[in-house]
Amino acid sequence: MESTLILFTAAPTGLGHIRVMDALKDGLYPGAKYETVGLGNVNAGKIHSLGSRIPFLTKLTEFYQTNPLAERFVSKFYLDYLKRQKGETLSYLSDVAKKHPDSKFWVVISTHYALAFSILSVKKEVKEKFGVDIMLCVVVTDDSPQRVWAVKGADIIFAPSTKTRDGLVKLGVDPAVVKVISFPVSPRLAQHLSNDELQGVIEQLDPEGSYPMQIEIPVSGAAVQLPYLETIIKTLAPEAFQFTVIGLSSSYTVGFFERITKLPHVQTSIGTTSKQTVELYESLFYQPIRPAVEITKPSEQTFKAILKPRERGGVILLLTAPVGRQEYDNLNFLQRHRLMPNKEEQKILEEVTNGRKLTDEEGAKLHYMASHWRAIQLPNDPLKAASFIKGLRKQRILASMLSYVSETSDELTSDGVKMIWDEINRRIASFNKNI
Repeated sequence: MESTLILFTAAPTGLGHIRVMDALKDGLYPGAKYETVGLGNVNAGKIHSLGSRIPFLTKLTEFYQTNPLAERFVSKFYLDYLKRQKGETLSYLSDVAKKHPDSKFWVVISTHYALAFSILSVKKEVKEKFGVDIMLCVVVTDDSPQRVWAVKGADIIFAPSTKTRDGLVKLGVDPAVVKVISFPVSPRLAQHLSNDELQGVIEQLDPEGSYPMQIEIPVSGAAVQLPYLETIIKTLAPEAFQFTVIGLSSSYTVGFFERITKLPHVQTSIGTTSKQTVELYESLFYQPIRPAVEITKPSEQTFKAILKPRERGGVILLLTAPVGRQEYDNLNFLQRHRLMPNKEEQKILEEVTNGRKLTDEEGAKLHYMASHWRAIQLPNDPLKAASFIKGLRKQRILASMLSYVSETSDELTSDGVKMIWDEINRRIASFNKNI
């Protein structure tokens, strides 16, 4: 494998694909040669943010994502645009070829569909100009089989479920190309907590205990739902709750961070780059007392539900409203695997946290169901959400979730990173054998 170069691609469109890319880096074999190359300009990041924050643009995005004719039209327009950016992509890859003249086989890992199509558009030229063979690996970062993820021409597409695999096949992708793996969460987050660390989490969720409940909130790359989050923090911070809010410094977040920093029991961790922000986020899980709960929108963060509460990254997930088709699809992944309450159970939870009394039998059943959940949806009203969180702790629902009993499924293991590298290494070995 000495002549093999692993090439990760990065783009300024949110933090999700960077988190997945970093998880894959954590699983690299010792001594592997790799580079990270940035493709795409910063305007893509601005468009992504605006499309997530402005209600009209959000509705427009969801329309073309869910309407087959509109999705086909927009996807074709976007992919044609990417093909016209070949010169910029080739320039990036030319620099890589000059830096690694002895590497004639590149394994390109794309955790963003735009980057995959950019690489695909210059694959032939890279071979002709630099004598380099490229194996293009696409990692789908949401359980959402959208047309843009149907990268025909990729050597392998890793999908987080059979549902997404089947969806991509229906869109014309060769079934032999798509491999189902458990979603790639960082191996570091799958480490087991020590007994003392686990006890710290248990005591946070005990309504009779003296420990405040620690809640961490990663602000999305698009900086959405900030007023909602601010209201929750303002409502709970004066009580037995402590908050750590992590996010990227930008014109969208500066005012939000300035306001919440002045509140009691709130600390912020602000990155100046996307990569630094992701590193700050992961460092939270190595604090002496690990946060017990995370409030997040159902982005690729949803897949931390694969982790168990006794693992370093296995926080209880409280989910805000989805933004975009991919986040609705991620919620569907949790619901299919019974990792969150169904509609009837959610209704019971909201009634119980509002004061409804349960019989002993009803209470026992509710806590049994909670032992199979890893996530709970928050109400859309932030004041109701804050009251709901207090009720979940008071009624010991969150404490019951620490007794999580996992479903047996290949889609719910925490070794997705290993599964990806095992498959890639098998293909590298096959390539080397044939040259």
